[in-house]
Formats: sequence, structure tokens, C-alpha cells
Amino acid sequence: MHPMISVNTLSLAPAPFDVHVDQVVRLGLTAISPTLEEVTEFGSTRARRLLDDVGLSIATFTHRAFAYATPDLAKAGRERLLATLRLAQEIQADSITMTTGGREHLNWPDAAQMFAQAIAPCAESAREVGISLAIEPTSHLYADVSIAHRLADTVSLARQAGIHLGIDLFACWMDADIDAALRAAAPLCAVVQVSDYVMGDRALPCRAVPGDGGIPLGRLLPQIVAAGFNGWFDMEIIGPRIAAEGHEAALARAANTIRMILSD
Repeated sequence: MHPMISVNTLSLAPAPFDVHVDQVVRLGLTAISPTLEEVTEFGSTRARRLLDDVGLSIATFTHRAFAYATPDLAKAGRERLLATLRLAQEIQADSITMTTGGREHLNWPDAAQMFAQAIAPCAESAREVGISLAIEPTSHLYADVSIAHRLADTVSLARQAGIHLGIDLFACWMDADIDAALRAAAPLCAVVQVSDYVMGDRALPCRAVPGDGGIPLGRLLPQIVAAGFNGWFDMEIIGPRIAAEGHEAALARAANTIRMILSD
């Protein structure tokens, strides 16, 4: 297959949106995954015009955290997400990727139920306009912004809420049931985030260029494709390793590795 590879702008040094677009174009890729903040600052109309001029698609649009643990938080979370949904329409993004928000005093089942109830109006609005809302698994060190850590739990939560998910392999590759979870996740998957982990790294962010670490990408990426996923593989590689090498050089190596794995 010819893999669809994108760059998440979190992988690049902080810069205006047009600078990030220029970097992605120089890498020879056809999609970018911007953050809400950079598009808001740049302006959605200008952003869409620039993307059209250079021929880039949007793989996913990063919203960061929802919120739901109290009625006031849920109301504010819905308002923020609906605003992001309107912006996603303006820039023609196919999906929005986010974390769930933290659970505060709630146990997991109650938090899952409250999340599903709180996000329901946003999920309905997203379905009406054809945009996928996707939650992603995260490290347990981000428990303040997410209740979805294992991929299987992310699948369960997405099904309960009637939304989609993203597969961030950095967060879930070590799950005991990862093979079954990938098969379950594929039909709901809006985007796959790819990076690597070097054994012994202890401090976040500590992502590495695919091929430089121990994540079995050569097994997992084809498995995701075999399960039916045919969307974007989004490079989200952040931390001192990529900064030391140089963001564009590291991302160029990453894209080449992903191509080689998925072209076999």
C-alpha cells in the first residue's frame, strides 16, 4: 500500500501555522494535523486558503481535553468543543482528536457514563456535519486530562459515547491485549499516531523516531491495516530526541520508516 502520512504540528517547534505548513510541504507530505490554538491565532479562512494553495489535507484537528466531571465543567466542555467543531468545518478537517478530561472524584464506570452523557450533544452535531470526534489513549501520567489509557478501555468508552477514537501507539503498545484491542479499534479509528519509545527513557515527553526504539511497529502497523484501517498515519514525535536531531530531519526519517513498514 501507499501509506497516507501526516505530521502533527506538536512534533514541530512552536511557530505560526504558515511556518508549520511550509515545513510539512518541504517534507514532501500531503497532510498536517494542526492544533486548535494555532489555527485560531492564524485565522480559519487564511488557514484553509493556505492549505488549498499548497495542496495539504488535514489529517486531524487537535482539540486537547474535553471536561465532564461536574455540570459546570460539562457545560463549558460542550461549548468549547462545539466551537472547535465549527472551526473544523471551516478548515475542512475530517476529525477532531482529544482527550476525555479528568474524572476528579469519580470512579471509572461513573466517569465513563458522565463523559458519554456530557459529550452526546457534540457527538450528534459532529455526525450531522460528517466530522469524527476521536478520543485517544494516553499515559497514566496524564490522568488529570483523561480516563482512557489502555486501548481496550478507549474502545469501550468510544462505543459508549457513540464517537470515534485515535490509536496513539506510544500510549498503548504495551497493553496485554493490544492485538485484540487493535482489531476492535480499527472500525472506529479516525487516525493512527505513530512514534517510538527507547527502553530506559523515564521522563515525558520521550518519544523517538520510528525504528529507533522498542515498539514493534513492524508488527503493529500492518496489523492495523489488516483490521481495516485505511486512514492517516500521523507522526506525533515530541521530546528532546527529536529536538536534538532537528525536527524536519527526524520527521523525514520517521516518514521513510513508516513507508517501508507499510509498503512490504
